[in-house]
Amino acid sequence: MDVLGPVRKASRVLKAVSVYGDNGFLFELDLTSLQAPYPWVLSCPQSDVERVLIQRFKALGGELVRGVELLDFTQDGSGVTARIRKGTQLQTLQSEVMVGADGVGSTVRQQLGIGFHGVEYSEHFLLADVDWQSPWRNDSSHGFLQEEGLLIALPLPTGWRLIMATDSPPEAPLDVSIFEERLALILGQKPDLGEPRWISEFSVQRRLAQHYRRNRVYLAGDAAHVQSPLGAQGMNTGLADAFNLSWKLGYYLKGYGSGALLDSYEQERRPVAEKMIYGVDMLSRASLVKRPLLRRSRDSLLKLAGGRTRMSSRILRTASQLDVHYRHSPIVTSGPEAELGWRREGPLPGDRLPDAALKSVRTGHLHQLHDLLRKPVHHLILQLSEKPEHNERLVLYALSDRLGQDYRDRAHLTVVAAQQTPHSEVPREGTTRIWQDHEGEFAAAFGHGPRLWLMRPDGHLAYRAPVGNADHLLEYLDTILGKQLAG
Repeated sequence: MDVLGPVRKASRVLKAVSVYGDNGFLFELDLTSLQAPYPWVLSCPQSDVERVLIQRFKALGGELVRGVELLDFTQDGSGVTARIRKGTQLQTLQSEVMVGADGVGSTVRQQLGIGFHGVEYSEHFLLADVDWQSPWRNDSSHGFLQEEGLLIALPLPTGWRLIMATDSPPEAPLDVSIFEERLALILGQKPDLGEPRWISEFSVQRRLAQHYRRNRVYLAGDAAHVQSPLGAQGMNTGLADAFNLSWKLGYYLKGYGSGALLDSYEQERRPVAEKMIYGVDMLSRASLVKRPLLRRSRDSLLKLAGGRTRMSSRILRTASQLDVHYRHSPIVTSGPEAELGWRREGPLPGDRLPDAALKSVRTGHLHQLHDLLRKPVHHLILQLSEKPEHNERLVLYALSDRLGQDYRDRAHLTVVAAQQTPHSEVPREGTTRIWQDHEGEFAAAFGHGPRLWLMRPDGHLAYRAPVGNADHLLEYLDTILGKQLAG
């Protein structure tokens, strides 16, 4: 979304998660061991994140209006009509579709009559942002799973955020003394936290909307799912909802694709939220457990997990959401020959596309595959064999011509030659971008060609097949990105 730079500038980089029990240190999760371009967490106040997103949204031509209340809406075959109130003024808006991204208490969800089933946790949570010189390292978050209750300490760009769980709301007016008393049990002495910059209390729910869509109206983000903040999954899940829905709406509103494209939003994203909520619920219950025997068992398991590299890696992949996939989606597929000999090589349809270093055949400069594919369209990657045969060159020519004519604004072609292919044998085709595998990284992630890989705007694989399936690929593109039929 082109917002990493300003967000990172307003953040503190966290490289680890440190967890402690009643008897001290349990384990540390090293975020830098994650095989990804950004193996760390950015600790950034929500107000700064919102500021950066709003600036980017406006720079792209978006209009943001605050202080508006949705009163009600109706929908029919031609669109959605909504009544809104701004101050004392009533106004009617009309649109082709509407997205309810209006949070846990979503008016849109309620008026659609969509159930939001789940439970509320019995624990109560307190939060304080303080200017405090902590004794702990400030490039790691710290979680204390103690008999008195959970306490989390998060370094902010300035100061610390403290979050603690209690069995019930405090009887006296909330102030930092309750945090100081809990910290005294951990540190052995009572710290002076000073005046908090922000102090608040909240409760936690676990709920999931029964549906994400009713005709022309959609739900996204907290309007569709809400969960414990432990594990920091909520915002990323909501952003991925929005990205998944937006590229599909973008195509559909321009007259491309079919109803199946819009149906796939709920089919893809609701199972992700369901799995995420279950995992976060297990994490929350384990973190808040009170019985001594269960606590000892939990701490033993955490120590064991911290000492096993494969288990730590699996936790990181899940927490980073890099393992989210849509393999069961009705709009991802393999070509008819895709099962012959290479089923286990490379990503499967619905998987997040791996990254790899590539070298420009024209300039010799190195680039990452993900950087080349940032434009929000479908990207077709034509992977060539070590010695490109005549049929591969014909497919390259045909795809370059067909995509340029029929899908110029929806699908771009990128050609990847094998590392071993001599420079003189790498095909050239007009303005098509030709790249060469750098040190075998592409082959390690995708296997050996010749193959076709189609990436969606959200970075997930839509289609894969041998080069011989080019005609089938074009049929697939017609189904997903073709002009809508009149009527």
